[in-house]
Amino acid sequence: MNSIIKTLKLSLTRTLITLTTLYFFGAIYYDGPMTAGSPTNIILSLTWISLLIYLYRSKLPPKKKYPLTLLTYTIVIIPWLLIPPSNNRNWKPESQETAHITIKQNNTIIFHNCRNFTHHKKHSKPQWETRTHNLDKLKGIDLFLSAFGGKHIAHPIISFDFGEEGRLCLSIETRREKQEKFSALGGLFKMFDLQYIFGSEQDLIALRTNIRQETTYLYRLNATPKQSRNFLLLSIQAANNLHKKPQFYNLISANCTTSYRAQTPKNKRRKLDWRMLLNGHLDKYLFEKNNLITNGLSFQKLKQQAKINPNIKATNSQIPFSSQIRKNRAGFQQ
Repeated sequence: MNSIIKTLKLSLTRTLITLTTLYFFGAIYYDGPMTAGSPTNIILSLTWISLLIYLYRSKLPPKKKYPLTLLTYTIVIIPWLLIPPSNNRNWKPESQETAHITIKQNNTIIFHNCRNFTHHKKHSKPQWETRTHNLDKLKGIDLFLSAFGGKHIAHPIISFDFGEEGRLCLSIETRREKQEKFSALGGLFKMFDLQYIFGSEQDLIALRTNIRQETTYLYRLNATPKQSRNFLLLSIQAANNLHKKPQFYNLISANCTTSYRAQTPKNKRRKLDWRMLLNGHLDKYLFEKNNLITNGLSFQKLKQQAKINPNIKATNSQIPFSSQIRKNRAGFQQ
């Protein structure tokens, strides 16, 4: 029995060391002194791991081998831990500004740096604007789920319904520099900063349906006006915090879905569910929690009718975009 326990401990130790080594190999590759995946970062990461392999296989006495191995890890860990997030980088145009919000005593909310780009296949026309809404006008929340990564990976976008004042979207995204492209693995490191983008549906939704051709679903959340207001206020607080103090995006703890959980007070957070990570299944999770207005439909039928792409193809220029995509859809008044 003791030998089995000893073997298990040894296997666990080796596994942890291997995973740690691979992680910091990735830290050099993605977060090294140059752009992620650049020749310089590749050479540095390969040199570092080659040195570790050499030390592991060497016949040096433990008194020398272990301190040298620890030093080899330290020369990566300490500089990596000191890499700070920043709001001052050479950003892509769509990430150029950071949202910040002012709330007046009469519940008037002023959203600064709202995105309202006009997108075309080969270019986008930038437009940042200020939007004003009244918190008391907020009626409810809609959820868009854009499946950009097949069945398992999607991007959620929240749309706040202010009635006659219109709708305002919130999209939590990676804030990327001009030379950067999205990388799921890079999201495990310090490759991207985190961004809360408030903007129009014509920008944030049409970009995904019309330009990127992503299959997109629309649901009405089963939330009271009070719940909707509380959720918006938490999102505003998080956006203002990011405006003052930037934060890194993280594929697990601070992504486009888990960031909503992170902004909620700890005593009110839901348990972390695997569908918050494989968020292509987020709608099924919300359905099971009775968080979607279903009009009595089964989940399969609800999801089938929630797909807005057919509405986009049949868009009538006489009908506003936001009205067109809600036609004949559960949870929305006809």
